[in-house]
Amino acid sequence: MQAMLRSAKAELAGIISQKTGLSEERVYSLFEIPPKPELGDLAFPCFDLAKTQKSSPAKIAQELAKELDLTKTLFSRAEPKGPYLNFFLNLSGFAEKVLSKIFQDKNRYGSSEDGAGKTILIDYSSPNIAKPFHIGHLRSTIIGESLARIYEFLGFKVIRVNHLGDWGTQFGMVLSAWMKNKNEEALKKTPIQYLLQLYINYNKQASEKPELQDEAREWFKKLEANDAEAFALWQRFRDLSLQEFKRVYQRLGITFDYYWGESFYNDKMDAPLAMLRQLGLMELGEDNVEMVRVAEDLPPVLLKKSDGATLYATRDLAAAIYRFEKFQPEEMLYVVGKPQELHFRQLFLLLKKMGYPWSHRLKHIKFGHIQGLSTRKGEMVFLEDVLDEAKERANAKIEENIKAGKLNPDVDRDQLAEIIGISALVINDFKNRRERDMNFEWEKILNFDGETGPYLQYTHARINGILRKAEKTPDPKVDFNLLNEQETRELIKKLSLFPEIVQLARKEYEPFIICNYLFELTSIFNQFYNLHRVLGSGEKQDPRLLLVDSVRQILGQGLTLLGLKPLERM
Repeated sequence: MQAMLRSAKAELAGIISQKTGLSEERVYSLFEIPPKPELGDLAFPCFDLAKTQKSSPAKIAQELAKELDLTKTLFSRAEPKGPYLNFFLNLSGFAEKVLSKIFQDKNRYGSSEDGAGKTILIDYSSPNIAKPFHIGHLRSTIIGESLARIYEFLGFKVIRVNHLGDWGTQFGMVLSAWMKNKNEEALKKTPIQYLLQLYINYNKQASEKPELQDEAREWFKKLEANDAEAFALWQRFRDLSLQEFKRVYQRLGITFDYYWGESFYNDKMDAPLAMLRQLGLMELGEDNVEMVRVAEDLPPVLLKKSDGATLYATRDLAAAIYRFEKFQPEEMLYVVGKPQELHFRQLFLLLKKMGYPWSHRLKHIKFGHIQGLSTRKGEMVFLEDVLDEAKERANAKIEENIKAGKLNPDVDRDQLAEIIGISALVINDFKNRRERDMNFEWEKILNFDGETGPYLQYTHARINGILRKAEKTPDPKVDFNLLNEQETRELIKKLSLFPEIVQLARKEYEPFIICNYLFELTSIFNQFYNLHRVLGSGEKQDPRLLLVDSVRQILGQGLTLLGLKPLERM
């Protein structure tokens, strides 16, 4: 569905086009939003017409104001102001269209069928087996999940893929270390932490005893050769790690369609390598490494070592081909940090050079670093520690607000602290564009005021509280003429823009756009609510309840698209 305001602009552009001879597209592109609300809702500059009509822009604006028939539009009047013709919405008619549509569509307002019959594949999160879920994977995880929800909201079928780091020489070290220092009790109690410590200790010892490196390589060779003992141990460690990861994903409300790690492509790499040789693209580089040159200004793509070992790029090449052949996606998105930009440029160019016409459908959705984050547990920052600390700190903030009378003392404090803590982390990430480095300050992100997750959740819960106290279901059969205040006008205009905002977030692969919109929406709502009583406002109560319910609907849907569970009580 088009945003109401955009539809009204298109209709007005047609009327102006008929009167002036300018194309509808040109008229539409010239529209501006006036700098002050009292100047109207839309402005049309008359400079283009001045050139063709040999008259002053101000005079043209005056004449157009008299000639335009707005009776069948959502605009009530046009007023010339210097070289601009300013248009004012028929607020009651506009309010009826917007609020009735939101009431009718409910949590589907702003959705579309643009993606009907189309598939999007999103590769995100991708933690490493036998290592804890590092905080560095947080951004990929929440950005990828938000994009998945946005695409689904717009009618696309989304395939969620978790490309686990479950293969490589480091597993030789883990296997060798386990054989020397196996401890079943420690493995069962804290599997990932125990395996990580095995790896760290072994790596440290290997720097002093080179023979340990040789033993690790031998174990990895066994794994690559499908040795029964090596493979069984690797599978066990992988399963235990995945079990731990899924527990973290459950806290974040995230599920994946496929956990296809690097190991999944072990039997899928020979075909693309053979194709490269057949095309004459493969060269022998230093140390007899097989490689392909994809561009003069880029280093070659290294694909296979002289000992037969494949590399990261080889697996990503096989993965891209396999995924496309299986799903035929409209786009494949790789939600991976900026440091991997060169890798993905090389990969996409390599696929293009191989003649795959769909290589342009692959997109690297890059993001910046997290800066300033530490936890009470020490320097190594793991995601579950951050989630636990966010919950702990949120609980302290909740207690403060309960004592101050801002929150209900009867709420489920444990559940509330979990949701508030996660909301704080997610919104802190999305309050800036994803390519920017993210600054992290515990005190700021958990604040119940300002641009934070707790602030958005508190506003949503506050609106739900108003509606509960009303003890009646909002009804679209109200007198929309009673919604006539300036704050009301701005709130309805902002609500009408939600469909456009979602489309723009998809176009730019940018959850920030929705997050920023929610901050603006809640700010306008709070201005409205601070100035205008809702309950007990006489004849205005019912139309205002409908308006408030519409804000609740859009705020809740926006939070959901960002990967959060909207709170109804606090």
